[in-house]
Amino acid sequence: MAKPYATRSALRTPPPDLKERLIAATEKLLASQGLGCVSTRDIAKAANVAEGALYHHFGDKAELILSVVLQQVGDFPEVLQSLPLRIGENTVQKNLETVLESAFAFHHRIAPLVCSLFADQELLAKVRGMMNERSMGPGRSVFAISAYLRAEQQLGRVSMSAVPETVAELMLAVTFNRAMQDHFFLGGAEGDSKARRKLREAARALMVGLQPAEGDERGAPKGSKK
Repeated sequence: MAKPYATRSALRTPPPDLKERLIAATEKLLASQGLGCVSTRDIAKAANVAEGALYHHFGDKAELILSVVLQQVGDFPEVLQSLPLRIGENTVQKNLETVLESAFAFHHRIAPLVCSLFADQELLAKVRGMMNERSMGPGRSVFAISAYLRAEQQLGRVSMSAVPETVAELMLAVTFNRAMQDHFFLGGAEGDSKARRKLREAARALMVGLQPAEGDERGAPKGSKK
């Protein structure tokens, strides 16, 4: 006797989440064709769904693009959130290397997409507006890194003359520039070992300016008298 339909249906492997399928299809098309050549119709076709299904899950193409970016963050948010636990632990250089490596991995994944947005100013404006509304962007990363450096200053492990926000911005600039060079000149094939070596060199260079000078007063605010 055949089992009831509901029972047989429950035994089947559930289909992939439609929203995730659309994001995955978008990632694949953007990587192979570039943003300028990809339409919502192309994305829906690649995901094997009706184009209307795309707009059911995403308000427009800008929201879909932003979802793709968020899908690429990897462990970068967790690394930033763990910085308070690293205060006074390991060495400052080692902690900065961890941040640089995670930031580079994130920037390497999103660099082609971010750059391609400049070819569509209308779409860029929409994505930028959505990011501003949701308080997204490098500002959060700068805040987390600078807060860590400021805490290390209080422990005497970072020079009080250093400006944490500037150092944080330099770190993000280094990783994005490294990602751009890899994609532009090497086609994204630099390799993990070479990238890690370059990031370690960047961390060492940063430490030249962050190393406390002899007589640097612990916990003293910048510009204060001894």
